Amino acid sequence: MSIDEHQNARPGFLKNGGFMADLILERDWSDGLGPIETWPAALRSALSICLNSSFPTAIYWGPELRLLYNDSWSHIPGERHPWALGRPAAEVWSDIWDVVGPQFHQVMATGEGVTTYDQLLVMDRNGIPTEGYWNYSLSSIRDEHGNIVGVYNQGNETTAAVLARRQAQEEINRLGRLFAQAPAAIAITEGPSHVFKLVNPAYEALVQRSDLVGKPVAEALPEVEDQGFVRLLDTVYLSNEPYKGTAVAVEFITPNGERQLRYVDFVFQPITDQAGQSAGIFIQASDVTEATTAMAALLESEQRFEAIVNSIDQMIWSTRPDGYHDYFNQRWYEYTGVPEGVTDGTDWERVFHPDDRAEAWALWQKSLATGEPYHVEYRLRHRSGNYRWVIGRAQCVRDESGEIIRWYGTCTDIHDLKVAEEARQLLLSELNHRVKNLFAITAGMINMTARSSASVGAMAEALHGRLQALAKAHHLIQPAITHGLHGTESVAFHALLEEILSPHLSDRQSQVSLTGPELRLGPNASTSFALIFHELATNAAKYGPFREPVGRLDVRWQMQGSSLSLEWRETVSRSEIRAPKQEGFGSKLARTSATHQLGGSIDFEWLPGGVNIALTAATDRLSK
Repeated sequence: MSIDEHQNARPGFLKNGGFMADLILERDWSDGLGPIETWPAALRSALSICLNSSFPTAIYWGPELRLLYNDSWSHIPGERHPWALGRPAAEVWSDIWDVVGPQFHQVMATGEGVTTYDQLLVMDRNGIPTEGYWNYSLSSIRDEHGNIVGVYNQGNETTAAVLARRQAQEEINRLGRLFAQAPAAIAITEGPSHVFKLVNPAYEALVQRSDLVGKPVAEALPEVEDQGFVRLLDTVYLSNEPYKGTAVAVEFITPNGERQLRYVDFVFQPITDQAGQSAGIFIQASDVTEATTAMAALLESEQRFEAIVNSIDQMIWSTRPDGYHDYFNQRWYEYTGVPEGVTDGTDWERVFHPDDRAEAWALWQKSLATGEPYHVEYRLRHRSGNYRWVIGRAQCVRDESGEIIRWYGTCTDIHDLKVAEEARQLLLSELNHRVKNLFAITAGMINMTARSSASVGAMAEALHGRLQALAKAHHLIQPAITHGLHGTESVAFHALLEEILSPHLSDRQSQVSLTGPELRLGPNASTSFALIFHELATNAAKYGPFREPVGRLDVRWQMQGSSLSLEWRETVSRSEIRAPKQEGFGSKLARTSATHQLGGSIDFEWLPGGVNIALTAATDRLSK
């Protein structure tokens, strides 16, 4: 028969009743309760609840209190199981009936339940009277008419817990004798009410009481309850986790009623029984009032020192005689942005610029060896992530015998002064360089213009135009210069070309097209292109498309690999254009600028209807 078929064969109130349900079905009940099918509804219901409970449960039925029980309860009668099933209670429990019998009769007579904890019952086990302790309850079972027809029993053995508590008490007594001479204040409490079970003389001296044993903490020391220590004991007892307090302020009431403030180090350590359940708390305390008061005075002195050094707008640090950094003021941490303690020891180098560490370290080692003052400039990493220039200084302090006992140092930010000085030097150098360049260019143009001009007037006119081209290039680059040396000085290629052509374009915009990508030119490249475009524009005005209303100038440029390629195409209506017999100064100036300054070339293709000019420049020269 399968398990399901076996279960279905049982009466409904025995279903899922476990092993005991089988025993009940198999037993002959003619000696007491009669056939199972005649059992009353109250018995069936109570038995169903009993058998399906996971807690040890038994039923005592009828005037004879015949015993029925579930699987969980079957170990309680020991070797009397399964003989005890269906037998009268007085017969089953003859060895303890003098104790439990009156309790059963009370329930049957009055209907009032009985509950008892750690009840001592001396039971015969394997023929030997054995002490045992039990928690159990007895409740009345009534039928549909309200008549008491039986007793419902649940319980479990607590012998192990009772013996453990007894052993714990014996241990407490032993510890009491042991702790009596201990210098530390020691006490042991028991139970959730924290009843004092042991206190040594040192504990009595601390709290200034001598009548503590047997009283709950809240009663014996009411002042500590107001300060939250009883709640703390509750937490330790319930959580089974220890608690440690350091220099905790506690007010005790002296015998004359005065309040006395003490500072105490203490430990609340939970005590557990053999089952791992909280049984009490071990208390150990030490009076640290004098040390705490001295420490508070020292702390106040240190706070005054901190207030002074942190009010100074400098980074202050100090080291041991061997150079170990053990103090930095708050300004240091605010400036560097590092967490406190990160730069202790020799780790202060971590915030130095890598290029400055060797020099700073060498000078510091020299100062440590000789006692000479420390003075060095280096770059320090700011909290922004940038490196800033600072001056580091340090001076040693010596004792009466001349031995170095400490080093005190400062760091002062000089970055803005340093950058300003560097900027001034760079500005002077740049100005000197540009003035030299302008003098060289101007002198060259004067000499060459003088050699190629027929008269002073012609020389003045040509020279004036070329100087104007340079001035226009300088005008375009001026905004970049005025933004500061940290910016990039550059000119838009298209804007430069328009600026140079602008004197010739009044009413001629439709004759000119400028096509190409936007480029940026550096100071040298913009000067060179300005001179070239000026010469080409001047020739276009004298001989080319700007002489007639139908002439045309098309300028196209593009980047090709590592060079800029520009095509300057002039178109005229007449067929009078011829190649010059010899190269003039303007063409020479354009060719020199293209080849020497721009690293490229310029070629002229003379046609009857105009001229095509091909100009190239190296890409790496454009930004210079």
